Amino acid sequence: MKTIRVLLILLLVVLIGAVTGSAVLAQGPGDGGGEPNCWACHRQPNPNTLSGAEAEIAFCMTCHGDPQVETWAAEGRTPVYVDPARYAQSIHSRVGCTACHADVARNPHQATGPVACENCHAAILTHVHMGAPHLDTDCAACHRPDLPVVRDPATGRIVLAETDATGNPVDRTSHALAARPGCENCHYAGNPVGAPAVTLPARSVLCMPCHEAAPIVKDPWSAVGLLVFLVGMTVNFSIYLRGELPGHPGATAMQKLSYIASDLVRLIFSRRFFRAVGVKAADAIFLRRVLQESVSRWVMHTLIYWPFLARFLLGLVTWAGEAFWPAARWTYVLADRDTPGVALFNDLCAALVILGVLIALYRRFIRRDPRLRTGVEDRAAISLLGAAFFLGILLEGVRMLSVGLPADRAAWAFLGYAVAAILRPLPLDWTVVYSALWYLHALLVIAVIAYLPFSKLLHIFITPIVAVINSVRGGHE
Repeated sequence: MKTIRVLLILLLVVLIGAVTGSAVLAQGPGDGGGEPNCWACHRQPNPNTLSGAEAEIAFCMTCHGDPQVETWAAEGRTPVYVDPARYAQSIHSRVGCTACHADVARNPHQATGPVACENCHAAILTHVHMGAPHLDTDCAACHRPDLPVVRDPATGRIVLAETDATGNPVDRTSHALAARPGCENCHYAGNPVGAPAVTLPARSVLCMPCHEAAPIVKDPWSAVGLLVFLVGMTVNFSIYLRGELPGHPGATAMQKLSYIASDLVRLIFSRRFFRAVGVKAADAIFLRRVLQESVSRWVMHTLIYWPFLARFLLGLVTWAGEAFWPAARWTYVLADRDTPGVALFNDLCAALVILGVLIALYRRFIRRDPRLRTGVEDRAAISLLGAAFFLGILLEGVRMLSVGLPADRAAWAFLGYAVAAILRPLPLDWTVVYSALWYLHALLVIAVIAYLPFSKLLHIFITPIVAVINSVRGGHE
């Protein structure tokens, strides 16, 4: 009798649990934010395992592998039927569907965001974000070169088009991706997304003084410019070694190098290392000796030097994010040149440099300061640097015109926005103009770097180097 009673109680508990559970599930469990989550009922398998991925694919293919699914989908939308045979031949054929389409397991059942490639390819994304040329480009826009692309008017991102030129829905269900991006899909004259008319090389180490860029050289012109710069610096250092080294009269060049190297090692492992570095850093950053000589010269040098230093540091931090944390939110913010704070910062630095250069030109060519001797090499250096800088601002305005940047975003880069406003009435293909100006700007920058060791602008590098050598040798502070 007791046994029967216990069994009846257990049966009653099971029935209550079943009824209660059914009532709860009938309400549609959510994800905490009020939106029903399909996987809460359908028991999502673990997509990180092979069996789990296969189970998930089989579950999704129940509908998407049936041609009839097109009759169930909303009218006029892009196709949702996935050919099982073609999918089985794709590179992602054994990857769980939600590993890429992370936002589909919900109600209503539809994808609203881009494919989450960074879930698996965060490290590989460095090749995209390096220099941030494709920061606002979906992966599929490059790796599906068979499909048309558009610039999303709401987000500004370059994405696959949902309809073709005739207005018919585009079939984007093929999972066959091209290993090599289809650059010609966007890079042609008059393209609809504002991309340059030709594919431009990645920024090299020569661009780092003003932009985020990789500390590498891939194009031959940058390699030649850097080689000439290094040869010139070597020649100048050899001239320095011809002088007398305090405490070592009559020493040969090799002996002087040996003395400097040994003193440098001794300094690094001495107690005065951090003090010496701090003093010289203060001299280099705050231009303390220039201030002691002349306040007006200090103002002029500061207006030019500090903005360059600030932009270099910002570019260095941005490059570090692109190289090591490509999927981090702060990397996206810094790498996007149209982020309001970044755009304002860059153009404010450029405006300060312009003011400093105008003061320098006034002192040299109008007031004709007797201490400043202006020769051919000075004019050449100033002309090259000025032309490169002017083209950089012009290039920014043309870029805004080519991509059709909205005014509310473009206005933060006030110099480029002003240039764009002036040029806008001209009936030009800005994608072609941008490509031509980009190469001209790049060649001028290479020329400036290559000519630097042979001009008086060399003191930008020589002064800190000499200060460090004097510190190493225990010279004046």
